[in-house]
Parts: sequence; C-alpha cells; structure tokens
Amino acid sequence: MSLAIHMLLHCALVAVLAPLAVLASPIAITLDSRFARTLTAPATAWFLFVGTQVAFHVGGLYETPSWLDGISHAVYLATALLFWEAAIGHTLCPRRLNGLAPTLYLLVAMPAIDLSAAWLMVKGEPAAGAAMVAGMMPIGLAAAISAWCFAREEDSHAGLEGTA
Repeated sequence: MSLAIHMLLHCALVAVLAPLAVLASPIAITLDSRFARTLTAPATAWFLFVGTQVAFHVGGLYETPSWLDGISHAVYLATALLFWEAAIGHTLCPRRLNGLAPTLYLLVAMPAIDLSAAWLMVKGEPAAGAAMVAGMMPIGLAAAISAWCFAREEDSHAGLEGTA
C-alpha cells in the first residue's frame, strides 16, 4: 500500500471515525479523579492529539515495522477520541468546550497538523503530505459547523432567530 493511501486511512480514523464515535456515544461519565480530569482537559487532549500527529510524522514513527502499526492506530484513535470529546462530545462531563472555544480549538489544530504534512512533502513524500492535508479537512468542516452553531445560538439568545 502506498504511503499516501496509508495516510488517508489514518486521517479517516482520526478525522472521520473518531468524531462520529464521539457524537454517537450514548453515555455520560462524571470524572472524579484528578488524573482523569487532567488527561481529558481540552488543552491536554489538544496537545496529545497534535503531538501524536507530529511525533509520528515528523519523528518518522510512521515508518515502524508492520507489527507495530496496530499500536500506532490505537494511539491515533485514543488521542483523537480525547481531542474530539473536548470539542464536540458529551461523554466526559464537564470537560466539553462551549461557546466559540470549540471553533478556536479546532482551527488552531489545523495548521499544527498541516506542519506534519508539510514535513512529509519536504521529506520527499508529496503525495502522502497532500493526502494528509486532504484527509484532515473534516477538522475544518467541524470548525465551520461549530462557528455556525455558535452564531445561531447567539442569534437565538438575542431574539434574532427567524429574522432575515
């Protein structure tokens, strides 16, 4: 399998499957331990997700033997679930961002992750870098939806809903 296809599969895992899993979760968990609250804090989740992307792609960890690939996928998925939970989830109470914060959280992640894609391009893997940029576009879509939802909520609070 080409590296570009492999990158698209990783992106599908973290930018499509993970947010869908977060949105589909029917449970809510109240976090009682200090460790759990720290691990699921939006800043921690952001740094774990972005750091994983950078470490695996800039650090060359994506070039691991095939038997380690499953572990890397588990790390990608775990950090992506934490990342998306902070932005759009409802499972880990009360850790979800609100207001305009989810939009900013998602927007700031995009260039950080794109640096990994740019590194792949500079390293001689332009198709893999382009695949990573394209595959992470759902983060931008989620940021746009989040901003739209925020604007609708603000309009509703201001009594502007239904006026054009």
